[in-house]
Amino acid sequence: MGIGEHTQDKYGRCFCKDHHRETCNECCLSFDNRHIEEKVGLRKKRSEVELVAEQKAIILSALRGMEQMRPRPNEERFEMHYEFLRQAEEKLERFAAAGEDVESALTKANDREMACELERMALGQALSKQKPGQTKFNLGGPEHQSIFEDFISPPARKSKGKAEAFTCDFCSTTSVVKLQLCSRCRKVAYCNKSCQKAAWKAHKKQCVELNPTKKNPKTLNLTWDQVEAHDGAPVEGRTLEVCAILDESMMRHVFSCKDRAGVIRRVAAYTNSGQIAGLKQGAILRWKNPRFHYFMDGNGGARIEEEDLANITIV
Repeated sequence: MGIGEHTQDKYGRCFCKDHHRETCNECCLSFDNRHIEEKVGLRKKRSEVELVAEQKAIILSALRGMEQMRPRPNEERFEMHYEFLRQAEEKLERFAAAGEDVESALTKANDREMACELERMALGQALSKQKPGQTKFNLGGPEHQSIFEDFISPPARKSKGKAEAFTCDFCSTTSVVKLQLCSRCRKVAYCNKSCQKAAWKAHKKQCVELNPTKKNPKTLNLTWDQVEAHDGAPVEGRTLEVCAILDESMMRHVFSCKDRAGVIRRVAAYTNSGQIAGLKQGAILRWKNPRFHYFMDGNGGARIEEEDLANITIV
């Protein structure tokens, strides 16, 4: 696609021209607008540690992809990537020696790259089910976008009249208690005055004052990070909403599930039947009073017991 086939919003963020999508499988365009949002003040700028951690995660993901390529890339290309990896690791070692939290930055970066890989696997799984027996697929176009929307897209990021009250709109810190909502729009929240002040220059362009006589809007459903913030305790009275994008089931139902923030975690059925009725690729799972679980292999997500089924709805 040519550079003229995208459009920009008032902040300078890029989207495909025809559908106004940040990632459009139909147009074969994808934009990472994080750096623009950081530049204009919509998001807190990533630290040098976070940027280098992301570089390492991207290089490792590229190396995994290269190992699967047929024909295999030449050794020169591998050596180039390993040199980039060595440079990134040296920088991270220096950051760690200086007392920086390298481990958290790496975990966050690796989760982001793994989510991309899981989405590609989910797309392949969906295409294989749509066209059994076919081993090669042409990516891009309306059919590709339709499959993404039906099976891989996250639950709606925003819901009319609802607010994000448990994640800071500027620094993305999650909280187990409600944060202070913007007093004008009452749609976004901040963890402290510093974040609110830093975000205001950019936020005011989209901040529409809510009628003072109206009550505060209801809160959006939970994300994975918001459930995890409760350290394994049930989040009473609230609901986790995720989309089952990848079926990894063997002896029991196991699905990789994406929340509205794009974070992907595992849902595993430890029920009497080893299943969750109605759960399949593309289904939306809603769990009232959810709790976070860490599995033996280090992955996190949700372990669904028999008694939890009464609080689960599959759409």
